[in-house]
Amino acid sequence: MGQKGRMTKRGRRPKAYSQAERLARMMRSLASHSMTINELAHEFEITRRQVYRDLERLEEEGHPLTLSDVSGERSWQLPLGYKGLQPITLSPYELMSLQLARSGLAYLEGTPFLDDLDQTLAKIRTSLPEKTSNHWDRLLQVFTPLPRPLKTYGGQASLLRDLRKALLLQLRVELEYRKPGEDELISYRIDPYTLALYKQGLYVTAYSHTSGGDRLFLVDRMKTIQVTDERFDLPANFAAAERFTELFGLVEEAPQDIVLHASADVAHFFRESQWHSSQQFTPQDDGSLLVTFRAGGLEEISQWVLSWGKEMKVLGPPELVAVITEQLAQTLHRYTPR
Repeated sequence: MGQKGRMTKRGRRPKAYSQAERLARMMRSLASHSMTINELAHEFEITRRQVYRDLERLEEEGHPLTLSDVSGERSWQLPLGYKGLQPITLSPYELMSLQLARSGLAYLEGTPFLDDLDQTLAKIRTSLPEKTSNHWDRLLQVFTPLPRPLKTYGGQASLLRDLRKALLLQLRVELEYRKPGEDELISYRIDPYTLALYKQGLYVTAYSHTSGGDRLFLVDRMKTIQVTDERFDLPANFAAAERFTELFGLVEEAPQDIVLHASADVAHFFRESQWHSSQQFTPQDDGSLLVTFRAGGLEEISQWVLSWGKEMKVLGPPELVAVITEQLAQTLHRYTPR
């Protein structure tokens, strides 16, 4: 198969842990809720035969598994609050991964999200054996986040605590919001669905009763929020990840077929990175690439294309070519002596 149509392969990676680790994880799952053979096989990515062997092993070790049959489907469970669970242990490499996640969220310093994460890491540290704990100071130096542009949400900690409560409990919110370039505050009554993190910005996707439709609100522009006692239900067809699949960024527009020509000097970036889930590329004889993807949000796409300068040319659609041409003309006008 040639290069044309190449896409990054996606999917769940096999879980890399030993049988003892799998049994410990399986016990924690069974101690929280009942699970069928198929659910266990899917969760731990093993065969049904292996699930039966693991359950038999747990029974041989004396763990009180119970079997129930609801609607003809058998499921297994450990007693809720079962005391026989093994303590959670972490390797230095797992701690390194946690520290990597923490270092990438530096812009949330002072917010309840990072406070909670730091408290969790502190609890983990106090439970570490001395040999592993000795690696802790080194872990703090392993990663060096370089956020650009630099921003912080620490000044909105109180607002984010209320917003977190509303999101988790599905409670309606009264919101005072300032649109970009305007001084006047606008009142909204919203049902917050999810919190999206995009380019170090926090955005709330919500249904706006004021506007009568779904809206996106940037946390930076929120002045005050008041959590009400009114609970709302998420739409049956709502899926947070799927909401942004056909978009290039956050702007909701009908998807279009985008065709770009990337010069040989920047072709390696497109071989090494995936800017959109539908991205494909076709190598050219001179080392350049034809890059295609299907997405909406022409304004965001145009800003991204312009960031490549002379190394990128838009071949389609015509609407995007027009946007790029107009922006380049205005840019040139600003640099033309009067």
